[in-house]
Amino acid sequence: MKYAFIISTMDNITEDERKVVEELRNRTINEITPKMLEDPSLFYRFSKARDFNLTEAEIMLRKHIAWRKEIGIDTILTDFKPTEVLLKYAPVSFVCFDKEECMVRIHDCGRMDTKGLLSASKATEILKYMIYYSEKDIEMLIGRGGKGYKNFQLGKPIWSPIYDFEELTYAKAVNMKSLQFLGLVVKTFIDNYPEFLRTITVINAPFYFAWIYAALKPLLPSTVIQKVRIFGSEGWKEALLENINADDLPAYLGGNKTDPDGNDFCESFILRGQPVPKSYYMQNKKKSLILESNVKSLMVMPFSKEEITFEVTEENSFLEWEFETKNRNIDFSLAYRRESSEDFELTELIPKQRFDTSDESEKGCLKCENLGQYTIVFDNSYSWFHSKEVYYRAGIKNPNNNDLFDST
Repeated sequence: MKYAFIISTMDNITEDERKVVEELRNRTINEITPKMLEDPSLFYRFSKARDFNLTEAEIMLRKHIAWRKEIGIDTILTDFKPTEVLLKYAPVSFVCFDKEECMVRIHDCGRMDTKGLLSASKATEILKYMIYYSEKDIEMLIGRGGKGYKNFQLGKPIWSPIYDFEELTYAKAVNMKSLQFLGLVVKTFIDNYPEFLRTITVINAPFYFAWIYAALKPLLPSTVIQKVRIFGSEGWKEALLENINADDLPAYLGGNKTDPDGNDFCESFILRGQPVPKSYYMQNKKKSLILESNVKSLMVMPFSKEEITFEVTEENSFLEWEFETKNRNIDFSLAYRRESSEDFELTELIPKQRFDTSDESEKGCLKCENLGQYTIVFDNSYSWFHSKEVYYRAGIKNPNNNDLFDST
């Protein structure tokens, strides 16, 4: 009777949609655990996520049930113990509840040392930590009661995350390993937490954030895309205050809240990104690129640099690369020339940065929106005495057939 009441009070649900929700429940109820039923709108969320197509909703829910068993979601809050490196350097913090009683967390993406975290922890462990605090959010919401829990009962959104991309560098934006991990996170949450999002607010997004979003957008349902708000350096404080009371929002985000000592960044409960010390890195990593047969090598002499040029003939192709040095470090940059003609100057796309690949190879990816020549530069001009032996593989991925081919 209670379940029927919940369905009847869900917003704008038609009789046909109600039948889909009830039939989905009938088909899967014997496989649903008591923990899953703490979300009274479970069957409604999965039905709505598939536009009330019963077959597709059942497939999605059954995959979710299998995923929960594999990860151990029902007992994750007691069984999973986050490591010290995740607690200290994964900058995700609970901020407050917004005006609709949705949970607000801030992710300090721009300053986060994703590469360091992935060197100190397995990707699956970081993902599990993200699932862990998401389940803590749900538990907090249930314990809080009130309007927030009512939303949870009625299948309404319960999350309004903020993603801060201040200080995001080119290198972070195009790092292949980070992008692949981000794709894994997005797909995991889209598949297993449907209809949980009220809004997604991206703030301080540099212009090259568009590359990240372009890579993730194919993974997002249209209903989620409609909830994404992207801001550069301006306008986002006003937008946040539309949804969040000023007294609940930290001062650095446009609100009135500070720490007792007056700190605008509220560092007593907001964790900001910082580099992960190498002492946390997983030990016994071995270089793999040098040992592989399908790589090329070049010697970069002191006071010199070496260039590798790729001709892009199809818009929206992807340039992918991976490299490591036999020893020591090397400066890396990426430049673009609009035409093949030497009359046009090179435009710097990725500024020169020094990489130490002693722990693992460096991977990157760039969407080539324009035709022309793209040039990778390995620069050893700063070294007086040491030559650098670089092992690399790189190529252009065709936007149509995804074939990777070498264009050097």
